[in-house]
Amino acid sequence: MPTPRPLLWHCAPHTRAKHELLRRYLEAWFPILLQGPRARECVTYVEGFAGPGIYEAGEPGSPIVALQVFLRQRRLLDAGKKTNVVLIEERADRLQRLQKEINDATAPYGNVPDGMRIEYRNDRCADALLSALHAVGAMKTPIFAFLDSWGGPDIPLDVARAIASAPSSEVLVTFGTRFLMQFGKAEAHQASGDQAFGGPSWRKVWDLPSSKKKSFLVSTYRESLKAAGFRYVLSFEMLGDGGHDLHLVYGTTNPLGLQKMKEAMWKVDPIRGVNYRDPRDPDQLSLELSFDPDTGPLRRAILEELSKGERTLAQLRDFTLLETVYRPPQATIVVKDLLGRGLVEREPARGQLSSDKVIRLAPKKPPETEPLF
Repeated sequence: MPTPRPLLWHCAPHTRAKHELLRRYLEAWFPILLQGPRARECVTYVEGFAGPGIYEAGEPGSPIVALQVFLRQRRLLDAGKKTNVVLIEERADRLQRLQKEINDATAPYGNVPDGMRIEYRNDRCADALLSALHAVGAMKTPIFAFLDSWGGPDIPLDVARAIASAPSSEVLVTFGTRFLMQFGKAEAHQASGDQAFGGPSWRKVWDLPSSKKKSFLVSTYRESLKAAGFRYVLSFEMLGDGGHDLHLVYGTTNPLGLQKMKEAMWKVDPIRGVNYRDPRDPDQLSLELSFDPDTGPLRRAILEELSKGERTLAQLRDFTLLETVYRPPQATIVVKDLLGRGLVEREPARGQLSSDKVIRLAPKKPPETEPLF
């Protein structure tokens, strides 16, 4: 999607959904890291494309969404914990407006608490992010980096690799595929793509049929983030009104973070005009995150996994967590359904379906034939 020229712009439905996801995840992330037996003394939240902090109809931007989460739990900061907030914005007029919006947003909470440091940078994310993190001493703290660009290859993998080296750190990246598919053959854009993917592996996209290009780019980027140090990577696609697609790719070094991100994702209230899709679902079905979701894509994914060999229920739950947009409890529901359909079998055949039970594909029944006589 092209970068808007006005100071403020329309807040699209998929943007509201994205901000709701961010809010719900930070509500879990912030207290987990600052309290409890393994609590940290300081955490860092960073945005590489902070924007003006407000949309044309008055909706809060993501820096305000995040700041409100932290200030609503300022008891942690008043108890001696610390939080760095690093906000990078390339346009000076937008950064100036962002500072005003943050001042207005913090006033109802008694302004910025002593334990919070807000660092502003008027620069390009790729050029300023790491130096800004070093300036606040963030590389020794858990970092949550929200890299919400307009979907181009804007984030050099070296930046993601440096963030992954900090303890318990995470990234949430907006990843677009259209730009590289349409303009990636231009030499300048090839260099940007190589930086984002950490090499030229993504260029194989030009040799693929159109139906395969998008999933290939997303899968290749997932593997790039894993190679950069994020052991667990989740991706899903948001389908906005007008047919615009937007991928969110989340990387973490902790499976608990992955679990909390999925919980946040599935709790996002349905917003009109937005659907969701697992980019690796071969049928590319849209997915409503509802109380009674369509688990067809998960059924297909589990059957494909079982085609490689038998698995325990625990392994299928882990597969669901790590390799799909679904949650582990939904894997149990799907396995029970597959058992009822006779598509899989279990060992032992009776008793409670516990995590250690072995699941395998059921033998295919030979087709029935009519008697010759």
